[in-house]
Amino acid sequence: MGNSPSKDQLEVTPEVEEVSETMDDVKQSVSEYEKAVINDDRYVESMEPEGDKIPLNEGEKQVEAVMRVTIHTIEDITRETDVGTNPDPFVEISANQVFLGATQVKANSTTADVAESFYIKTKTDPHKIKLKFNLKDKDHMEDDPIGHGYFDLGEEDTTSNQVIHMKWKGQEVGIIRISVDFQNVVTV
Repeated sequence: MGNSPSKDQLEVTPEVEEVSETMDDVKQSVSEYEKAVINDDRYVESMEPEGDKIPLNEGEKQVEAVMRVTIHTIEDITRETDVGTNPDPFVEISANQVFLGATQVKANSTTADVAESFYIKTKTDPHKIKLKFNLKDKDHMEDDPIGHGYFDLGEEDTTSNQVIHMKWKGQEVGIIRISVDFQNVVTV
């Protein structure tokens, strides 16, 4: 057939031998990979000694639920902590006695828009989470407590635009409005 050299006439150079050895290594690696034990629908056990799991479908989206607690407003603070001035209120929030954070201080106000959210990823059933809100007055020396209130997710049917009655020594001293919802977050 034409002027092409036959297979027996090809000269094997060092470069060709190197490529051939590399191809043999690749074939061996593929063979070992094919022998890997598949232990569920989405993962294959790695050949590495640590036994890490490698996603079979790298483009597969994994989603986790995250709870979002939004503090909408602080309203109608009646307790005076400073003589002659309105409080500088802010709210600290805890979930199951774990401190999550605090809102920004609202200067010289008994009613204020807050519109701040806190995100919680929990291993606990959300219905077992109890939120605690501490309403405080920001001062130069030490912050003064104004009142506190609770929101128990296990006891509420609806979690949107809820009123939390803030109390001090059994008396209502103001309210905060909150919402709790769940957001799906893609994990990478």
